[in-house]
Amino acid sequence: MQLPTPFVKLPLAFDAGRLAAEALQFEESEWQKHPQDFAGNSALILISHGGTDNDDDFGSMAATPRLQQCPYLLQVFASFNTVIGRSRLMRLAPGAEVKPHSDIAYYWRDHTRIHVPIVTDPGVRFICDGVEVHMAAGEAWIFDNWRNHQVLNHTNITRIHLVIDTVGSAAFWRLVSQGSIISAHAPAANKAPEPRTIAYNAAQKAASIIEQHNRDPAVHPDSVLAIVQEWLADLRQSSSAQACYGQLELLLVDFAHNWRSIWAAHSAGPGRYSAYQELLRRTLHQASQLFADVHLSSNGMSFAQILQSYLQAFLAPQARVASPLQIPRFDRPIIILAAPRSGSTLLYETLSRHPDIWALGNESHGEIESLTGLSPADRGYVSNALGAADAGPHIAEIIRRIFAERMRNNVGANFMLLPVSGRPEQVRFLEKTPKNALRVPFLNAIFEDAFFIFLHRAPQPNLASMMEAWSSGKFITYRNLPGWRGPPWSLLLTPDWQKLPPDDLAAIAAHQWCAANSAILDSLMYLPAERWRSLSYEEFTASPADAADRLCEFCKLSPASLMDRPENHGLPLSRHTLTPPAPDKWLSHKQDIDRVMDLINPVEARINGLDHQL
Repeated sequence: MQLPTPFVKLPLAFDAGRLAAEALQFEESEWQKHPQDFAGNSALILISHGGTDNDDDFGSMAATPRLQQCPYLLQVFASFNTVIGRSRLMRLAPGAEVKPHSDIAYYWRDHTRIHVPIVTDPGVRFICDGVEVHMAAGEAWIFDNWRNHQVLNHTNITRIHLVIDTVGSAAFWRLVSQGSIISAHAPAANKAPEPRTIAYNAAQKAASIIEQHNRDPAVHPDSVLAIVQEWLADLRQSSSAQACYGQLELLLVDFAHNWRSIWAAHSAGPGRYSAYQELLRRTLHQASQLFADVHLSSNGMSFAQILQSYLQAFLAPQARVASPLQIPRFDRPIIILAAPRSGSTLLYETLSRHPDIWALGNESHGEIESLTGLSPADRGYVSNALGAADAGPHIAEIIRRIFAERMRNNVGANFMLLPVSGRPEQVRFLEKTPKNALRVPFLNAIFEDAFFIFLHRAPQPNLASMMEAWSSGKFITYRNLPGWRGPPWSLLLTPDWQKLPPDDLAAIAAHQWCAANSAILDSLMYLPAERWRSLSYEEFTASPADAADRLCEFCKLSPASLMDRPENHGLPLSRHTLTPPAPDKWLSHKQDIDRVMDLINPVEARINGLDHQL
């Protein structure tokens, strides 16, 4: 939220020791890495969309179960007398930093973030718009995150802050007005009343109002006009906008007027959403062509980038999914099937370089499991399996629409943001997630002409990699799996997971490996031979360019060089690599793996006996 000053120190004080005791009670596995994977940044989620572990900034918020373990944190929340939105504990490792950036998402127009330092050191510095402060333990602060800001932890401690997002209330903004303003003109705290101490009260059962509504399906035209006027006032002060200000003003005012026109012309319902989306795409396309070098005066950010961030949020996800958009024909999609940690990300990243390929850029399980009836929670956490009966016409249409909206080509162009005249009528789509191993009939019902690539890996290194993934805590899929007594569930949710020994990672990995590969093998037997091929990870990594050429030939893709030759350059590491590959790396787990090979051998024999090798 934009504020008249970089920092405001609020007149409240908290018991940092009590806060630290509550913050440090949680296991390391409960801390999430940063959504952009910033080094040294992690978070423990307290309030989120639906009360689960996610980073969504939209939808009904709820407390996660772990917040109930923190009675003083609940009292801290209540002390601000405001509606409480997305909240978490945030860590910054020794020597780490939050890089300079500005928060330009539409969400931040109405939300401000409260910081309550819990574990810190005078060497931890927070910089906003050139003003530098240290937020001491037990204090409370807000700052203008529209301005450029960064955090430096050049100490040997792990900094922990409680951060609370809020839209504010009358009581909260009165509290802010009594705080200490810190700016370039007043670098020291100005006079303010002594902070009110909020001590822990064991008898108090604190409760706060948690945010339930933060986005309409479509932003109201009055808000759109106000935002446009704010942008124009900012751009009038920008030297980079002077030569094209007239064009910018015309584009933005026309956009606001057209948005109001659509709002007035359509009653509530999905019929209007396609008109909004076409206006959004047209406006973004024009702006990217005309104003690529224009920056705002307030924070120096690219105006095209800000425009894209805002405009993509002017329709909520449920409105975009519900709109009857013109979607392309998915022509012979290419679906990679593999057990977890078999190298499917590396194969996916290689094929994504093809100029004819469109892909999501990440795994699709979030898109699929967001639909009612398809998430494990909706199905009693039986497994990740989905069958042909789950792919009814309505579900199939929604999934194709979601994929069309989010897919990009090899140069990063978003399909649905292209002008209508520039969008192909049919696309070659690439899809991969290890959960697809249990969903072949489901995917085959949606994409009846799909090609399937079965990537398999030698079991010993595959199992070792799966065990390391579990141990790392970086591949958690179901953190609070009902009835599971072991570490947070990672990777694939397989049938009969309840029968697994919770303290035996080798047995768990062997079960996942067998379940994934067996399900793939069983499903492929029902597909026409001309629609699938198998490929070993070892063959692919030994001769990647030749394997890629054969894949292109099988999938009827035009010949294209997907990597530099000669091949002695090798393949780059995939983004999910934990440690660099080495032939004998798995031997550190040999004793445990040898114990489970009786389970593995029959499935491995089936794989080795496959026809239709690539």
